[in-house]
Parts: sequence; C-alpha cells; structure tokens
Amino acid sequence: MKKFLLLMSLSILLQSCFSYTRALDFNAGEVQVNQDVKIYKNNGTERKGKVLSVDEDQIAIIYSKTKQVLKIPVKDISGVQGSELSVVKSFAVPAGILLAIPIFFILLLAISEI
Repeated sequence: MKKFLLLMSLSILLQSCFSYTRALDFNAGEVQVNQDVKIYKNNGTERKGKVLSVDEDQIAIIYSKTKQVLKIPVKDISGVQGSELSVVKSFAVPAGILLAIPIFFILLLAISEI
C-alpha cells in the first residue's frame, strides 16, 4: 500500500507542466526553431512536434509520436499553438494533492475510531 501511494504521488508530481495554449501567428514570424508546437491542419488533423525549420512555403517538425520529420505546407495549416509553462499544472495541482492526502488519512482514522 505504501509503495502504491508513493508511486501515485510521484506520478502526479512529475506530470507534464506544459500546455499548448498560446496561438502563434505563422506569418508574423512567431514560430521559432526548436520550439514545441501543435499544428492544426485544414483537414482537421493536428500534429505535435519540435520545429526544425520554418520558411515562407512550409514548416518542418519532428513529429512527437513517430520521431519522423514532417514537412507541412503553409497552405495546409489552419493554426499553430506554442507550448508554455502551466503554473497550475506545475504547482497548484501537486500542492493540492499533497495537502489532500494527509487530510484523507486523518478523516479515515477519525471514522475508524467511531
């Protein structure tokens, strides 16, 4: 039981702290090399990856699922989002969980004594 709780608390604490929330203007040059991005294509699909190169005709990324280089034409892109640090995911959620665990056990002990 102790190992399970330790494993669960570590998995929660070490969760991803980044979110794809910031919309980038591809035409204004906001997309940078080595930036983690999520690209929305006109056909409804999306691709996550790290930018290798950007030019006026296409964007090349390392696709995070297959680790292959994808070259996506600009005309096929409907939107681009960049990743940024999420303060809530990084600090508030783990802190709330760490506070909730002792409270849960205190309540459990109080109930078992009744």
